[in-house]
Amino acid sequence: MLTGYYQVLMALVLIAVAVVLSRWQRARLEKDLLVGTVRAFVQLVAIGYALEFIFDLNHPLLILLTIVIMMTVGAYTAAGRVREVPSAFGIALLSISLGTFFTIGLMLLTRIISTDPKYVIPLAGMTIGNCMIATTLGLERIHAEIVGKKEKIEAILALGASSRQASLESCCVSVRAAMTPIVNMMKVIGLVQLPGAMTGMILAGASPVEAVRIQIVVIYMLASAVGIASLSATRLSLRSYFTKFHQLREV
Repeated sequence: MLTGYYQVLMALVLIAVAVVLSRWQRARLEKDLLVGTVRAFVQLVAIGYALEFIFDLNHPLLILLTIVIMMTVGAYTAAGRVREVPSAFGIALLSISLGTFFTIGLMLLTRIISTDPKYVIPLAGMTIGNCMIATTLGLERIHAEIVGKKEKIEAILALGASSRQASLESCCVSVRAAMTPIVNMMKVIGLVQLPGAMTGMILAGASPVEAVRIQIVVIYMLASAVGIASLSATRLSLRSYFTKFHQLREV
């Protein structure tokens, strides 16, 4: 098997194929593909050396700081996709934090995983990434629901319902939309897709049965975190759309 960065150089052939296809079809994605390729290389190499440093120190505060930085970047990315939602960054950060800290904290307390940074940080990264996606989808959908059903919501409020009651249907739809990716993954995992944790362990030489056991724990962890994050994001965002007097703000 190819070793070292020679593998990376050979893999660039695949990027070249994508660039050629984009140019052939006039999709105008060549620049984005090239910039993304360079950014991915620089970011991954940098995080590789950074994680090696963190793993060697094995200090709890440094581990916590790393996770907080990852959550902040995730929240910033999610907020950038939903600029029309008021206080999107704060909502995203709190939602991602709740999902991540609850699941990772529970797994640490029950000793499902150890406090070793080589376990905590990668699992936290997977959790944050999935929570970020769920938060983005949830905020996008709740905004679309509130805007699209403005007249219906106002009519329900006029009948004396609370903002929570008037927005219940929209919240349910938004949470389902946010959780669709993880639910779909759980339905086809092992049949259509071999997830990253399992694939990584098998490539590292672990037994497929052992890899499956770890992957089951990971997918259950992600489902819980995504559920918390999507529900939190949806509920927290409602404060931006309704006044304390249960009136719908201008959207």
